Amino acid sequence: MSADGRAAADFLDGAIRLLGDLGADRRSIAVLDFGCGAGGLVGELVARGYDAHGCDVQGTWTAAPVVAPERIRFIETQPYRLPYADDSFDVVTSTSVLEHAQNKRECLREIHRVLKPQGYAMHLLPSKWYLPSEPHIFVPFVNFMWPNVPRWWLGLWAWLGVRNSFQLGLPWRRVVELNYEYCQRGISYWTLGRLRRTSLEIFGDFRVDTDYYIERADGGAAAICRKLPFRRFTGWLVSCTREIFVVSQKRT
Repeated sequence: MSADGRAAADFLDGAIRLLGDLGADRRSIAVLDFGCGAGGLVGELVARGYDAHGCDVQGTWTAAPVVAPERIRFIETQPYRLPYADDSFDVVTSTSVLEHAQNKRECLREIHRVLKPQGYAMHLLPSKWYLPSEPHIFVPFVNFMWPNVPRWWLGLWAWLGVRNSFQLGLPWRRVVELNYEYCQRGISYWTLGRLRRTSLEIFGDFRVDTDYYIERADGGAAAICRKLPFRRFTGWLVSCTREIFVVSQKRT
Protein backbone atom coordinates (compact mmCIF):
# COMPACT_ATOMS: atom_id res chain seq x y z
CA MET A 1 0.00 0.00 0.00
CA SER A 2 1.14 3.57 -0.61
CA ALA A 3 2.49 5.84 2.11
CA ASP A 4 -0.78 7.80 1.92
CA GLY A 5 -2.71 4.58 2.44
CA ARG A 6 -0.64 3.60 5.44
CA ALA A 7 -1.14 7.08 6.89
CA ALA A 8 -4.91 6.70 6.46
CA ALA A 9 -4.76 3.34 8.22
CA ASP A 10 -2.74 4.84 11.08
CA PHE A 11 -5.25 7.70 11.38
CA LEU A 12 -8.26 5.38 11.53
CA ASP A 13 -6.52 2.87 13.78
CA GLY A 14 -5.93 5.64 16.29
CA ALA A 15 -9.48 6.93 15.95
CA ILE A 16 -10.97 3.50 16.54
CA ARG A 17 -8.84 2.91 19.62
CA LEU A 18 -8.92 6.40 21.12
CA LEU A 19 -12.34 7.69 20.15
CA GLY A 20 -14.33 4.49 19.80
CA ASP A 21 -13.88 3.17 23.35
CA LEU A 22 -14.10 -0.38 21.99
CA GLY A 23 -11.37 -2.03 24.03
CA ALA A 24 -7.74 -2.87 23.39
CA ASP A 25 -8.19 -6.19 21.58
CA ARG A 26 -8.32 -5.34 17.88
CA ARG A 27 -9.23 -8.94 16.98
CA SER A 28 -12.64 -8.46 18.57
CA ILE A 29 -13.42 -5.28 16.61
CA ALA A 30 -15.29 -5.72 13.32
CA VAL A 31 -14.60 -2.84 10.92
CA LEU A 32 -16.19 -2.08 7.55
CA ASP A 33 -14.43 0.18 5.04
CA PHE A 34 -17.32 1.73 3.12
CA GLY A 35 -16.16 2.52 -0.42
CA CYS A 36 -13.10 0.31 -0.13
CA GLY A 37 -11.92 0.20 -3.75
CA ALA A 38 -9.49 -2.68 -4.18
CA GLY A 39 -9.22 -3.14 -0.41
CA GLY A 40 -5.93 -1.48 0.42
CA LEU A 41 -7.18 0.01 3.67
CA VAL A 42 -8.89 -3.28 4.57
CA GLY A 43 -5.56 -5.04 4.18
CA GLU A 44 -3.79 -2.50 6.36
CA LEU A 45 -6.40 -2.85 9.10
CA VAL A 46 -6.25 -6.65 8.92
CA ALA A 47 -2.47 -6.42 9.29
CA ARG A 48 -3.03 -4.40 12.45
CA GLY A 49 -5.24 -7.16 13.85
CA TYR A 50 -8.77 -5.96 13.07
CA ASP A 51 -11.54 -8.12 11.68
CA ALA A 52 -11.79 -5.78 8.69
CA HIS A 53 -13.99 -6.01 5.61
CA GLY A 54 -14.83 -3.70 2.72
CA CYS A 55 -17.58 -2.98 0.22
CA ASP A 56 -17.98 -0.82 -2.86
CA VAL A 57 -20.17 -0.38 -5.91
CA GLN A 58 -19.24 -2.80 -8.65
CA GLY A 59 -17.29 -1.19 -11.47
CA THR A 60 -15.88 1.72 -9.47
CA TRP A 61 -12.36 0.28 -9.56
CA THR A 62 -10.38 -1.90 -11.95
CA ALA A 63 -7.44 -3.10 -9.85
CA ALA A 64 -7.47 -6.64 -8.49
CA PRO A 65 -8.36 -6.90 -4.77
CA VAL A 66 -5.29 -6.79 -2.54
CA VAL A 67 -6.92 -8.79 0.28
CA ALA A 68 -8.66 -12.14 0.49
CA PRO A 69 -11.69 -12.04 -1.85
CA GLU A 70 -14.09 -13.01 0.92
CA ARG A 71 -13.30 -9.72 2.69
CA ILE A 72 -14.59 -7.61 -0.23
CA ARG A 73 -18.23 -7.46 -1.30
CA PHE A 74 -20.24 -5.46 -3.81
CA ILE A 75 -23.03 -3.10 -2.79
CA GLU A 76 -26.48 -3.77 -4.20
CA THR A 77 -27.84 -0.67 -5.90
CA GLN A 78 -31.46 -1.54 -6.79
CA PRO A 79 -32.56 -1.21 -4.06
CA TYR A 80 -29.49 0.24 -2.37
CA ARG A 81 -28.29 -2.16 0.33
CA LEU A 82 -24.99 -3.04 1.96
CA PRO A 83 -24.36 -6.81 1.69
CA TYR A 84 -24.31 -7.48 5.45
CA ALA A 85 -26.77 -8.40 8.17
CA ASP A 86 -28.09 -5.92 10.70
CA ASP A 87 -25.78 -5.12 13.63
CA SER A 88 -22.66 -6.61 12.02
CA PHE A 89 -19.90 -4.06 12.69
CA ASP A 90 -18.45 -2.12 15.59
CA VAL A 91 -17.10 0.59 13.26
CA VAL A 92 -17.86 1.72 9.71
CA THR A 93 -15.24 4.00 8.18
CA SER A 94 -14.81 5.87 4.93
CA THR A 95 -12.09 8.11 3.51
CA SER A 96 -12.93 10.55 0.71
CA VAL A 97 -16.12 8.68 -0.17
CA LEU A 98 -19.15 10.64 1.01
CA GLU A 99 -18.37 13.61 -1.24
CA HIS A 100 -19.02 11.27 -4.18
CA ALA A 101 -22.23 9.65 -2.94
CA GLN A 102 -25.31 10.99 -4.70
CA ASN A 103 -27.53 9.10 -2.24
CA LYS A 104 -26.06 10.11 1.12
CA ARG A 105 -29.23 9.56 3.08
CA GLU A 106 -29.50 5.99 1.80
CA CYS A 107 -25.80 5.43 2.53
CA LEU A 108 -26.10 6.70 6.07
CA ARG A 109 -29.22 4.66 6.74
CA GLU A 110 -27.49 1.50 5.54
CA ILE A 111 -24.38 2.28 7.61
CA HIS A 112 -26.66 2.74 10.61
CA ARG A 113 -28.34 -0.60 9.89
CA VAL A 114 -25.13 -2.66 9.75
CA LEU A 115 -23.61 -1.00 12.83
CA LYS A 116 -24.00 -2.71 16.17
CA PRO A 117 -25.83 -0.72 18.87
CA GLN A 118 -23.46 1.98 20.18
CA GLY A 119 -21.16 1.36 17.18
CA TYR A 120 -19.37 4.22 15.44
CA ALA A 121 -19.43 5.68 11.93
CA MET A 122 -16.23 7.61 11.12
CA HIS A 123 -15.87 9.57 7.90
CA LEU A 124 -12.99 11.66 6.59
CA LEU A 125 -14.00 13.88 3.67
CA PRO A 126 -13.27 17.26 2.09
CA SER A 127 -15.41 20.19 3.18
CA LYS A 128 -17.79 21.83 0.73
CA TRP A 129 -15.65 24.96 1.20
CA TYR A 130 -12.38 23.15 0.47
CA LEU A 131 -9.65 25.47 -0.81
CA PRO A 132 -7.86 26.31 -3.03
CA SER A 133 -9.64 24.07 -5.57
CA GLU A 134 -11.90 21.03 -5.82
CA PRO A 135 -9.56 18.19 -4.79
CA HIS A 136 -10.35 15.78 -7.62
CA ILE A 137 -10.41 17.88 -10.79
CA PHE A 138 -8.41 20.84 -9.39
CA VAL A 139 -10.81 23.48 -10.73
CA PRO A 140 -11.22 26.36 -8.22
CA PHE A 141 -14.58 26.79 -6.45
CA VAL A 142 -16.32 23.86 -8.14
CA ASN A 143 -17.25 22.50 -4.72
CA PHE A 144 -18.59 25.95 -3.74
CA MET A 145 -20.76 26.11 -6.88
CA TRP A 146 -22.03 22.53 -6.83
CA PRO A 147 -24.64 21.49 -7.90
CA ASN A 148 -24.84 24.40 -10.38
CA VAL A 149 -21.36 24.45 -11.90
CA PRO A 150 -21.41 26.46 -15.16
CA ARG A 151 -19.80 24.88 -18.17
CA TRP A 152 -18.04 28.14 -19.05
CA TRP A 153 -16.20 28.07 -15.72
CA LEU A 154 -14.92 24.57 -16.42
CA GLY A 155 -13.99 25.68 -19.93
CA LEU A 156 -11.94 28.61 -18.67
CA TRP A 157 -9.75 26.47 -16.45
CA ALA A 158 -9.42 23.68 -19.00
CA TRP A 159 -8.30 26.26 -21.58
CA LEU A 160 -5.76 27.58 -19.03
CA GLY A 161 -4.30 24.09 -18.77
CA VAL A 162 -5.70 22.80 -15.47
CA ARG A 163 -5.76 18.98 -15.53
CA ASN A 164 -5.79 16.12 -13.06
CA SER A 165 -3.52 13.12 -13.57
CA PHE A 166 -6.10 11.29 -15.71
CA GLN A 167 -6.52 14.22 -18.11
CA LEU A 168 -2.93 15.00 -19.03
CA GLY A 169 -2.55 15.43 -22.76
CA LEU A 170 -6.27 15.73 -23.48
CA PRO A 171 -7.58 18.69 -25.50
CA TRP A 172 -9.31 21.30 -23.43
CA ARG A 173 -12.76 20.70 -24.93
CA ARG A 174 -12.58 17.02 -23.93
CA VAL A 175 -11.52 18.01 -20.41
CA VAL A 176 -14.58 20.28 -20.18
CA GLU A 177 -16.84 17.38 -21.17
CA LEU A 178 -15.26 15.05 -18.60
CA ASN A 179 -15.40 17.60 -15.82
CA TYR A 180 -18.97 18.60 -16.55
CA GLU A 181 -20.03 14.95 -16.44
CA TYR A 182 -18.07 14.53 -13.22
CA CYS A 183 -19.86 17.47 -11.65
CA GLN A 184 -23.20 15.93 -12.62
CA ARG A 185 -22.53 12.36 -11.48
CA GLY A 186 -19.26 12.15 -9.60
CA ILE A 187 -19.53 14.61 -6.72
CA SER A 188 -22.12 15.67 -4.18
CA TYR A 189 -20.98 18.34 -1.73
CA TRP A 190 -23.19 18.87 1.29
CA THR A 191 -22.74 21.66 3.79
CA LEU A 192 -21.67 20.61 7.25
CA GLY A 193 -25.04 21.74 8.56
CA ARG A 194 -26.94 19.45 6.22
CA LEU A 195 -24.68 16.51 7.07
CA ARG A 196 -25.16 17.22 10.78
CA ARG A 197 -28.95 17.37 10.52
CA THR A 198 -29.16 14.15 8.55
CA SER A 199 -26.76 12.28 10.84
CA LEU A 200 -28.61 13.42 13.95
CA GLU A 201 -31.87 12.25 12.42
CA ILE A 202 -30.46 8.80 11.57
CA PHE A 203 -27.90 8.12 14.32
CA GLY A 204 -29.00 10.41 17.10
CA ASP A 205 -25.42 11.68 17.29
CA PHE A 206 -22.91 13.75 15.33
CA ARG A 207 -19.64 15.51 16.04
CA VAL A 208 -16.73 16.97 14.11
CA ASP A 209 -13.56 15.84 15.86
CA THR A 210 -11.24 18.64 14.80
CA ASP A 211 -8.83 18.13 17.71
CA TYR A 212 -8.15 14.53 16.71
CA TYR A 213 -7.80 15.49 13.05
CA ILE A 214 -5.21 18.16 13.81
CA GLU A 215 -3.24 15.92 16.15
CA ARG A 216 -3.18 12.82 13.95
CA ALA A 217 -3.68 13.77 10.28
CA ASP A 218 -0.56 13.83 8.12
CA GLY A 219 -1.68 16.57 5.71
CA GLY A 220 0.02 19.92 5.45
CA ALA A 221 -2.91 21.89 6.86
CA ALA A 222 -3.01 19.77 10.02
CA ALA A 223 0.77 20.00 10.40
CA ILE A 224 0.62 23.81 10.21
CA CYS A 225 -2.22 23.94 12.75
CA ARG A 226 -0.19 21.87 15.19
CA LYS A 227 2.36 24.70 15.29
CA LEU A 228 -0.09 27.59 15.61
CA PRO A 229 -1.75 29.13 18.67
CA PHE A 230 -5.48 29.67 18.99
CA ARG A 231 -6.23 25.98 18.39
CA ARG A 232 -9.99 26.42 18.54
CA PHE A 233 -9.96 29.04 15.78
CA THR A 234 -7.39 27.30 13.58
CA GLY A 235 -9.24 24.01 14.02
CA TRP A 236 -12.49 25.61 12.92
CA LEU A 237 -10.72 27.16 9.94
CA VAL A 238 -9.16 23.90 8.76
CA SER A 239 -12.46 22.04 9.13
CA CYS A 240 -14.13 24.71 6.97
CA THR A 241 -11.51 24.96 4.22
CA ARG A 242 -9.86 21.53 4.11
CA GLU A 243 -10.98 18.15 5.44
CA ILE A 244 -13.46 17.27 8.15
CA PHE A 245 -13.48 14.19 10.35
CA VAL A 246 -17.00 13.35 11.46
CA VAL A 247 -18.01 10.74 14.02
CA SER A 248 -21.51 9.45 14.77
CA GLN A 249 -22.38 6.85 17.38
CA LYS A 250 -25.42 4.66 16.80
CA ARG A 251 -27.77 5.76 19.56
CA THR A 252 -31.15 5.29 17.91
